Amino acid sequence: MAHTDTGKLQKFLTVFLCFWVAFFEGFDLQAPGIAAKGIAATFDLDQVQMGYVFSLGVFGMLFGAFFGGRIADYLGQKKVLILSIAIFGVFFSLSAIAPNIEIIYISRFLTGLGLGAAMPTMISVVGDEATEANRGKLNSLMYCGLPVGAIFVAGLGIYFPNIQWQTLFLIGGLTPLVLIPFMIFILKDKKKEQIELGDQAVPVMTEILFKEQRYKQTLPLWVSFFFTLMVNYILISWLPNLLMEQGLEKSQAFTVMLVFQIGAVIGTLALGYLLDRLKLWQMAIIIYTGLFIAVCILFTTKSIPLLIFAGVIGGIFSTGGQSILYGISPIFYSQAGKVTGVGSAISLGRLGAMTGPLLTGKILALGLGTTGILIASAPGIVISAIAVTALSRYKASKKES
Repeated sequence: MAHTDTGKLQKFLTVFLCFWVAFFEGFDLQAPGIAAKGIAATFDLDQVQMGYVFSLGVFGMLFGAFFGGRIADYLGQKKVLILSIAIFGVFFSLSAIAPNIEIIYISRFLTGLGLGAAMPTMISVVGDEATEANRGKLNSLMYCGLPVGAIFVAGLGIYFPNIQWQTLFLIGGLTPLVLIPFMIFILKDKKKEQIELGDQAVPVMTEILFKEQRYKQTLPLWVSFFFTLMVNYILISWLPNLLMEQGLEKSQAFTVMLVFQIGAVIGTLALGYLLDRLKLWQMAIIIYTGLFIAVCILFTTKSIPLLIFAGVIGGIFSTGGQSILYGISPIFYSQAGKVTGVGSAISLGRLGAMTGPLLTGKILALGLGTTGILIASAPGIVISAIAVTALSRYKASKKES
């Protein structure tokens, strides 16, 4: 009984710590959108340059997820997670005191590098604590920290409309450093356990991703990550500005963004619950139909009630859908190369996430407005739905085995 209680406590503390890591990723993702006008005014930036501010952080996440996942398989998840939080916190804080836009660009990239390495590592950490019966639940409890962090920033923007963007960045950078001592004492060192069991070999990357026809799962996973995160990051990064360009007041735009993140919390928890009960193809239909409806409304109407409704369902199905991809990705790879596999999928997602804000900036610079953004987003939603549906048979076979 004592051993069982200790195991439950370990599981709770692990998920709890990873929740806070996700919280600060949500904080970082939302903060540039809330601070966009302040950053643009400080450094006299145009829309394309602001696109770089949004996208360089995501570009760093791409490299962080890819190399961080690979390094974690060699050095251990615990060490890489702690190091990634330290890098993220230091360079997020540095952004607040940057003297010029070049330092902002560098700091955003390195902030993303730290966060990018953290995400596949903590997904694998939580995955190690999960079973097939509770995988969706544990993952959703961890990942809902992301929209909660974004809600926190949006709330600061609403209740403190004159808050300096530098203050936001200092809060988001210094606070996560507090997590590091708790991680040192609480997280288990899986690599040490593997060495003690004599399991030290990490397969080469091509073997992890493609051996024994694993490309049939790897490629759809990559495609679904790319397009789902592309659409999600268009909304996260640009939605407040797009709504203001459609004629909404700043407070109204931030309110829609706030309900978007509230919807994200609801979606992460609700879809995680459904993941343990429905087939993956059923999840794909629900998620991408809802997301398509939300995007259509957000980019075609000026009605505040409709925009609030679309904001809620947009958050439910974009961030909630993203959390489902994170939840299922560890099952596709063996323990020895799991973080590498998860990291590769997240890297492709980060590439999509980087593409989305840059594409939006270009579309706006060409004068195509929100209609152009809708035309660019819609095919990605359809392709994601097809890719996730293609993964359903494999997940079902894993469950049966």
